[in-house]
Amino acid sequence: MAVVGYGDPLVEVDVPEPELRPGTALIEVLTCGVCFSDVKTSRGQMPFSATLALPHVPGHEICGRVLATQPQGLLEPGEHVIVYHYWPCGRCRRCRAGDEQLCRDLQGWLGFTDPGGFQERLVVPVERLLRVPAGVDSVTAAPMTCALGTAYRAVVTRAGARPGSTVAVIGLGGVGIHALQVAAASGSAAVGLDLSERARAVAGGLGLRAFDAAGFDPAETQLAPVADEGFDAVVVTAGAAAAYRQATELVRKGGRIVAVGYALETELELATPRLVLDEVEVVGSRYVTRGELERAVELVRLGLVEPVVDVVRPLAEVNAAYDDLVGGRIVGRTVLRVAP
Repeated sequence: MAVVGYGDPLVEVDVPEPELRPGTALIEVLTCGVCFSDVKTSRGQMPFSATLALPHVPGHEICGRVLATQPQGLLEPGEHVIVYHYWPCGRCRRCRAGDEQLCRDLQGWLGFTDPGGFQERLVVPVERLLRVPAGVDSVTAAPMTCALGTAYRAVVTRAGARPGSTVAVIGLGGVGIHALQVAAASGSAAVGLDLSERARAVAGGLGLRAFDAAGFDPAETQLAPVADEGFDAVVVTAGAAAAYRQATELVRKGGRIVAVGYALETELELATPRLVLDEVEVVGSRYVTRGELERAVELVRLGLVEPVVDVVRPLAEVNAAYDDLVGGRIVGRTVLRVAP
């Protein structure tokens, strides 16, 4: 299912059969999650949109089955894997420094600048594949690659969540509902904020604390440090300017705002006295490193985090999945079944 014109519905197209290359695996795509980044890619709302060749196949939350590798034996046929969709070069200064998510010479970005998982088969470098733990099915596995991975880096690495810290997550969408779970699993006193009553209810069903973002009062949390001075870290997974304004109000002196959600038109405004005199930190968080993704997947294996899948659809219904997402009807992820 491909983008043939920005803003137009995705349509079914035929593409050439992918060819194995040395060091790669041919995978049958079983499932693919639907992320708001897929919508933005399909509607020409990404920084690279002006130069992206159409038709383009989106989809980056990929779970597949190994069909073959070159050379043989790198992975066993039939093995279930998820795809680390960001393919850094490994040679630039950022990669050598360990910041592969900031690679300056990307070799591939599945679903974004390169064809993604809304198709039956893909060829992927073996080193970009992670094994799916036993007992995790392909529907559950798909959101681990982005929704969970992005959440893990934002909360653990960038926000520094740890036992005793206080964390607020603004926006309980696909990334946010997982970020709140990761924060709770870290031992933090974590709360989620969202305008959607249903999103808050889903969070509550997972044993998490969630509040209405509209008119939220930190005293509602009944956490003395928060009521007194604000949160140690505020993770913003929504791309709206209002979410970022709220973050600047909720973070304590010396605290940290972690920016995850973004839109081309959204800007963060922070008064310089707040930045300087209160020493508030603002950091971005982009996707996840492979090492971090492995640890995020381990949280699922241990039962500490549960991937949230709201709706499962066949690949042909991707446009309906987009409509649901834009209409605010999805909590967590919609997952498309790509294989029959």
